Amino acid sequence: MEKHTDISKNFFILMLPSKLRLWAILLRLDRPIGWWLLVLPAWWIILLKSSSIYLSIKLILLFTIGSILMRGAGCIINDLWDRDIDSKVTRTLNRPIANGTISPREAFVGLSLVLLLSVFILLYLPFNSFIVALISLPLIALYPLAKRYTKFPQFALGIVFSWGVPLGWSATNTALTIDVVILYIATIAWVFGYDTIYSIQDKKDDIKLNINSTALTFDKHTRLAILLTYLFATILFLNVKSPSFWTIGVILAGIHMIWQTLKIKLNDPKIALMLFKSNRDLGLILSLFAFIDLYYLD
Repeated sequence: MEKHTDISKNFFILMLPSKLRLWAILLRLDRPIGWWLLVLPAWWIILLKSSSIYLSIKLILLFTIGSILMRGAGCIINDLWDRDIDSKVTRTLNRPIANGTISPREAFVGLSLVLLLSVFILLYLPFNSFIVALISLPLIALYPLAKRYTKFPQFALGIVFSWGVPLGWSATNTALTIDVVILYIATIAWVFGYDTIYSIQDKKDDIKLNINSTALTFDKHTRLAILLTYLFATILFLNVKSPSFWTIGVILAGIHMIWQTLKIKLNDPKIALMLFKSNRDLGLILSLFAFIDLYYLD
């Protein structure tokens, strides 16, 4: 049986010279789902709050580049914290830091470069965005520790992976309203749900290593927990004030969440990964209808 691994067989990554391929894997460039899920909440708030399509497109481009960079930085930090754990988990044992092909010292140099490039992106955004981005750095650095000290590490990830909402809002130069807060909390709930699905992949290894996850915390009630979390997220999304097309998108996204919940198999890592990745499509649905709202208002 083929081992379940998170090192993809992306053709373009495999064509790179060996050292560059290792860095591409470390930055998860072979697995774009991570930066998609990081940037999509920023797209939502940008489209809902921007004053024009031109501004939205400009910000979306900047945030997409920034999300690819910051997702890479987060992965380096995560792999540095977890290098001893990753080497003992089937899915992660071939990650470059875990298997020793990239040293911690090299990883710190790479991290510094990625953060420097991220700062360059911030120069094109308002000063408020720099402050909001700065606040996120301790969260990014510390969230990998959550699985060691809390039964709900997916909540910590939700706080980090939803940061595109406050950061995206700061770039639109609009007033802080309750809608921004509601969207942020809704996104945390969405991330909590899909990352609980993701954590199903590692249940056996996590038990051996005494690592926490919501898939283990909820155990046989995991499906119900995800359903309730997704229901909470959908209700909050519906309470974000916007013209009617956003509401249509939320209804479709809610149907997608129900589909995910019905498809879950609590002991099937491959289905868990497939459902996790499908959240990119859910995020794009919301982005499309937020764009339609902006188009008709512009």
